[in-house]
Amino acid sequence: MNKRKILYNLFIDYMLGSLIVFTILSYTENPVGSSILKFIPGFIIILSTIGKIDFNAYKWVGWLFLIVGVMPLILIILGVYNYDTGQSIAYIFLFSYYLVLIICLAEFYSNKLVSFITIWQVSITLVLAGLFVIYRGINLNLSYLLSLTISNQRYGQSLLVQRYGMGFRNVNALAMVSMLLIFCSVFNLIKSRLKALSIIDIAASIIFILNAESRTPFVLMFVLLICYLISRVKNNARRIFVENLVFIFEVIIAICFTFIFVNDSQSSFYNAIDEISSYRLSFGASAFILLKNIGNIFLGLGPLNSSYITETIFGNTLTLDNSIEYYVFTLGLLGFALVYIYLFYLFFIVNKSGSKFGFITTTFYFVYSFFENTIFLPISTISLLCLTIIFITVRNSEENGKAKINYNSHYYL
Repeated sequence: MNKRKILYNLFIDYMLGSLIVFTILSYTENPVGSSILKFIPGFIIILSTIGKIDFNAYKWVGWLFLIVGVMPLILIILGVYNYDTGQSIAYIFLFSYYLVLIICLAEFYSNKLVSFITIWQVSITLVLAGLFVIYRGINLNLSYLLSLTISNQRYGQSLLVQRYGMGFRNVNALAMVSMLLIFCSVFNLIKSRLKALSIIDIAASIIFILNAESRTPFVLMFVLLICYLISRVKNNARRIFVENLVFIFEVIIAICFTFIFVNDSQSSFYNAIDEISSYRLSFGASAFILLKNIGNIFLGLGPLNSSYITETIFGNTLTLDNSIEYYVFTLGLLGFALVYIYLFYLFFIVNKSGSKFGFITTTFYFVYSFFENTIFLPISTISLLCLTIIFITVRNSEENGKAKINYNSHYYL
């Protein structure tokens, strides 16, 4: 590799690191311009790599752009979507920008996935370490915090009971970023890379999650453990069979969840699921009732930013922290169905490729979407990481009939 190529690769690596740092800082109480600054490295990455991309290898992305970009734009022009069309158009442009950015990252790191994950780990570590030094206030009474989290007694006037965000506007953002750090650290630990740093990162992340008193990461840790055990099955045919069962189960769960909140059935099962999901089911049901009253259940209100929906439409009385509920509300039952058909198409290709890490990533991404609105969401840190990995897997699988990387090797999960 010549010197110019090495410098070029380092430059893109540093731009990715800057993108991750600014994106995470944009979730904090004092973003110091990071909400705007995060677009600079993103645009630089696009301008530096787009000329080398064969877009014929990404024809399958066109369907997603058609569903979330073109169709809503046509409906805006036809006057079907008339609720703050400026917001909807801005969302479409933001979605298009991030879709192009993820394609550029997928192409550049298609054979450098280890570097991609490592940059994520190091960047998140630097941000959380900086916030830890600035804000402090971490509680090390971990058993007490765990009992509060499990019992859902996470709110109150006492400082010992209040959830801690370590500078993030939302305590769940601290938990989310810490969970992503665990995801990347475990990857490198299994690959025998950055062992000391990875162990420290995992331990620190668990402490941060307990202080945030968020239950979602513990669900995800359990899911990741199950997925890892599945990936360790030595018989490839048996492993792929189990992975396909998980895929089928995901489809069934998505359909059942949609049916439950759309019908707003106040059964004991409904109430149990509602409580486990921190009342996300009730929020979705309330949003769907509003949608029915407006008369837009099939096409929705149009693509809108999640924060805008929470603050402007619902007046901060409820939030749609679930991707299924979000797409039903914004793109209607028709748009939701198309988005999730496309999502499961990607999952099917990933499973078909035999990629163990791809399977773990899709499952992680899917489960997280039930607790946070993440699926194909612009500016979502989870989507930026997981979609790039998924796009790399699908891209390599579609191009060569099998992933270029040897996913079945002992060192690659």
